[in-house]
Amino acid sequence: MKILILTVSAGEGHNSMSRAISNYLSTEYTDVEIKQIDLFKDGEKTKKKKRANWLVNDGYFALVKYFIGFANKSFERLKNRNINKKATTLRKTFIKPATPDVEKVVNEFKPDAVFCAHTFAGIIMTDLRKKGNENALNARVVTVVSDFDVAPYTELLTGVDYVITPSDDFDDVLINKGFDIKKRLSYGIPVQTKFSNHIDKQEAKKSLGLDLNKKTVMMMSGGVGFGNIAKTVLNLNKCKADFQIVCVCGRNAKLKETLEKLKAKGKIKKDIFIYGFVNNVDVIMSASDVLIGKIGGVAIAEAFNKHLALIANKKLPFQEYDNMVFLKERNACEYIDKNSKAYKIVDNFFLNKEKYELMQKQIERLRKPNAAKDIGDLLYKGI
Repeated sequence: MKILILTVSAGEGHNSMSRAISNYLSTEYTDVEIKQIDLFKDGEKTKKKKRANWLVNDGYFALVKYFIGFANKSFERLKNRNINKKATTLRKTFIKPATPDVEKVVNEFKPDAVFCAHTFAGIIMTDLRKKGNENALNARVVTVVSDFDVAPYTELLTGVDYVITPSDDFDDVLINKGFDIKKRLSYGIPVQTKFSNHIDKQEAKKSLGLDLNKKTVMMMSGGVGFGNIAKTVLNLNKCKADFQIVCVCGRNAKLKETLEKLKAKGKIKKDIFIYGFVNNVDVIMSASDVLIGKIGGVAIAEAFNKHLALIANKKLPFQEYDNMVFLKERNACEYIDKNSKAYKIVDNFFLNKEKYELMQKQIERLRKPNAAKDIGDLLYKGI
């Protein structure tokens, strides 16, 4: 059984989903051969591919860090675009540069199934099928909606066999974009199985050296430091509730340094544990009660699988803002629209038991802890 995984390193979410699927398949099935391809990093290093790679990585992060208002408005315009218009710029900039190498791999590897971890991958596979590529037509092609919203240009990948969504609330949108709703499977967003495995909260706290008797707020900044985590931490000094903070700064060295200086000067009144890049996010989540930070689709799935209440930080880039709107409408997250309000929201969680319990009920309804297994089985066996 040959399975091809097509991904893009736009952030780490798509690669994270790809690893989750790959790890499940290689663990569960002994006769699987897996090949993973990055649309813009692998294959021939043409100028156009290098440019596309820069745009979806460095260009994207620069745009949402320094021009987030413009980025979000542009994203909204794309979401409302006339789906009957040709996506000329998209195809020229991203699809055409990546297609030759994908087609070459499809023809040489001859996959039995293809997992498309990004919209661009689904578009390429749809195009290959339309032009009559037998190897593309013979493969079972599965794509995933990796946020709690349907991305622009999704109408260009209707040639896939199945589209995986995190919820069945997107049926009307998919139908309007030309999908046969029988192809929609609400399996969820795939994440590593360690985020679905139960770890006792007290044991997790103990392993991290946390106070066993205090509630825990986990904070994650993301690679470019959205939301000014330092200001939020300082605002939490006003909280009446007693809790400790675990802040994961990732590769944001500047944030880590800032927090350590504030801690050393005694300006952070709550107990705080400051980390850089870590490999035990699942353990930290297990030890925590509330997560404050960016909310990409993968981060939401990981948090929900760990039963974590969510507070979305301010300055969310487009799809993450839409994630927040979707979840907030369903009482499954809160949003810090101003840093000065952070302490009120956190206090409301810890001092208002009904509020916290309502969110936990909504999280339980939305969480899909078996997504990686369900999608992996679909790729291997079909329905």
